[in-house]
Amino acid sequence: MSHVPCNPMANPGSGQGYFEDEALESIWEIRELDGTVLYENLKKAMLSAEQSGRKSNSDRMDIMDGHGLYTLEKGEVKLTEEGDKRARDIIRRHRLAERLFADVLDIQNFEADACRLEHALSHESEQAICTLLGHPPRCPHGKEIPKGECCSVFTRKVSPLTQRLSDTEAGRRARVMFIQGASVDRLGTMGLLPGSVVRLVQKKPAFVIEIDETTVAIDAEIAENIYVKLA
Repeated sequence: MSHVPCNPMANPGSGQGYFEDEALESIWEIRELDGTVLYENLKKAMLSAEQSGRKSNSDRMDIMDGHGLYTLEKGEVKLTEEGDKRARDIIRRHRLAERLFADVLDIQNFEADACRLEHALSHESEQAICTLLGHPPRCPHGKEIPKGECCSVFTRKVSPLTQRLSDTEAGRRARVMFIQGASVDRLGTMGLLPGSVVRLVQKKPAFVIEIDETTVAIDAEIAENIYVKLA
């Protein structure tokens, strides 16, 4: 399913720059899903949200082209280097905002707020939120969060909100925030899903966890890919 851009009329600061961010976000997500971005599919995605009557979508897309954010070749949209960087930044801010609302504030219907926050975050705030969250690899929907400069810095000024299950002290209870790696589906059949509350029984010779009334043994490598928040 392609990205549905935020409603620009819901943002008092809406303008061409805001529209460009939404279009770039849509291009990125369509490319993630389909590999290529057809201009017709992009126009459909942009038309799915209410647009300002001052300029048509085609007029705005023409201005974007003029700003060097994308090229159009035989009906296919391709981001320029500048367009790709800007799209990556807006995607990163949006998905970090989703994690902030879902993990820290425990808000379930967070999309509208994430749409607004993605345009307001400074670079410094974005880095601080990422560090607070423990540099999450994926958003609540399972989509990859592009890495930032802070993700490669090992000395953290803010204690992360999440941590690997492998770093958790035996005997502690924790809520599973997200799981990465190829073991996601297999763990799901065991009841180990984002939102599950588990207790780490032991770490050696194998990791043993309790989920409800079920006891499960997992490898250390899998435990390193399960991110939790202490309960």
